[in-house]
Amino acid sequence: MPRSLEEAQAIDISRFHGVDIIEWRADVLPKDDIITVAPAIFEKFAGHEIIFTIRTSKEGGQLTLTSEEYVGLIREIDAIYHPDYIDFEYYSHKDVFSQMLDFPNLVLSYHNFEEMPEDIMEIFSELTSLAPRVVKIATMPKTEQEVLDLMNYTRGFKSINPEQEFATMSMGKLGRISRLASDLVGSSWTFASLDQASAPGQVSLNNMKLIQEVLDED
Repeated sequence: MPRSLEEAQAIDISRFHGVDIIEWRADVLPKDDIITVAPAIFEKFAGHEIIFTIRTSKEGGQLTLTSEEYVGLIREIDAIYHPDYIDFEYYSHKDVFSQMLDFPNLVLSYHNFEEMPEDIMEIFSELTSLAPRVVKIATMPKTEQEVLDLMNYTRGFKSINPEQEFATMSMGKLGRISRLASDLVGSSWTFASLDQASAPGQVSLNNMKLIQEVLDED
């Protein structure tokens, strides 16, 4: 993702051929530059669905924001550009979630870069009960079984809640298979990188296309 207005204006849109949704990780920019760069991003990707995402330093991102600053920035971008999806890191900013109840396009996220917590089922349950547009869960497995468990939990919650969209993944090399088998377990999205991965274990866009072609063959 671009780190300046000049980089945003220079984006070669042809490199995104075949991509269904663009995630704009705005936290690679200084806070005051996000509004400045936004027009170029939304103009470049007109015709694509866009997820507007800010990861603060607590979630592996590059910005340090208070919860009020976080919500304020989201609301400002939404008021002007109306992104198709807005990522909201629920457990980091739960204290201001009440200010987001009027948003029908939320991706309620939970990221854990250290482990898959023992209460992962409760996390699934709480996020699902809030009925966002998408429930997104990403955890760091320590064993193969934890990778399989997350995939199994996703399949189970999707079976019980067929109208709810889920996007789940185990991170790191160990969890990479969960990114490739998302359709199998009921995870609607998988994330790929164009240049630099934004999360451990993320697959490049070119490799993801090749893998999807193989999986889609009769």
